[in-house]
Amino acid sequence: MLWLALKTLLHEKARLIITVFGVAFSTVLVLMQVGMYIGFMGNATNIVRHVDADIWVASKKIQCFDFVGPFPEERINRVRSHPEVLRAEKLILTMAMLKLPAGGVEQVQILGFNPASGVGAPWSMLEGGIDDVKGGRYMIMDKTSEQRFGSLNIGSIWELGEIRFKLVGLSNGIRNFINAPIVFISYDHAREFINDNQTSFIVAKVRDIERLDDTVKSLKSQMRNNDVYTRRDFIYKTVFYWTVQTGMGMGFFLTAVLGLAVGGAIVGQTIYTNTMEHLRELGTLKAMGAKNSDIYKMIFIQTGVSVIIGYAAGSLLLLMARQGMEEGGVNLYLGFWVFVPIFLIILSTCFIAAFFSIRKVRKLDPVMVFRG
Repeated sequence: MLWLALKTLLHEKARLIITVFGVAFSTVLVLMQVGMYIGFMGNATNIVRHVDADIWVASKKIQCFDFVGPFPEERINRVRSHPEVLRAEKLILTMAMLKLPAGGVEQVQILGFNPASGVGAPWSMLEGGIDDVKGGRYMIMDKTSEQRFGSLNIGSIWELGEIRFKLVGLSNGIRNFINAPIVFISYDHAREFINDNQTSFIVAKVRDIERLDDTVKSLKSQMRNNDVYTRRDFIYKTVFYWTVQTGMGMGFFLTAVLGLAVGGAIVGQTIYTNTMEHLRELGTLKAMGAKNSDIYKMIFIQTGVSVIIGYAAGSLLLLMARQGMEEGGVNLYLGFWVFVPIFLIILSTCFIAAFFSIRKVRKLDPVMVFRG
């Protein structure tokens, strides 16, 4: 049956090419949407996932990590006084305008951290170190910012919010969701960009991770003017905001479904046409004793082979285009846990489409072979 399925499939080369093209197009569309979505969510939670903290304290009614309001920094004392808190640090997150050497300005996201502890510092450095921001107006920028700012040279002077800073380090691949380049500076100098005695986050490490939920509940009761989250809950809240509340997730979902529909429709139509054109041959097989299940197996083998070839072609095409897309600022996640589930989904979709297209085989009468 395998040999017959492959021979029939290869006999119609033009039809096979159309089917493979349809699956490849579907593969590129679905993988790109899923990869972009995961990449965007990775950017949105990038800093939260990398900061060495179990608890995040933020302003009340915060929507996500990027949109946060200031609150009195003295509230860190309540966090530090909790018996289950091992240590706590303050972080400042705000926006400012960066003046470019060639003229014009760009909006950047400032993250102020304590260089002594390193909590909130860039975790992937190309040049310099996090200690280099100590003692003055020094900053670390990300290498990906060169796409918008031009060459980033250690020792160059930049005007950030009308304050001059010296570039002392370059991080690598640290992005956020809002696509504003991130600038890391010391906490003390980040205070110059917000109101006095205000902070954006308090992040804490607990002594016993098993008591994390109880610690969060206790802090919530003590800090009713703030929101208190575990790191996991803060990540989920940020992902939920960008996915559901902004409607962005639905856009990715609908485009992915469209890709599946296109692939399924092309495969289903091709299999149906091929089946209708070979009804007499299929009738002959039934007259020779073949069961419906045998014919279904043959058709599903043809579908599976077409999907495998099309999926491989589409995946290879996307991998080849990946570098160019990322250089253009699109963070595309294409890991093992993306390729395998998407392949199974596309394969299942095409199997379903093929099944509904060949139902006529079930009622096919072998006697038709002997009719004129």
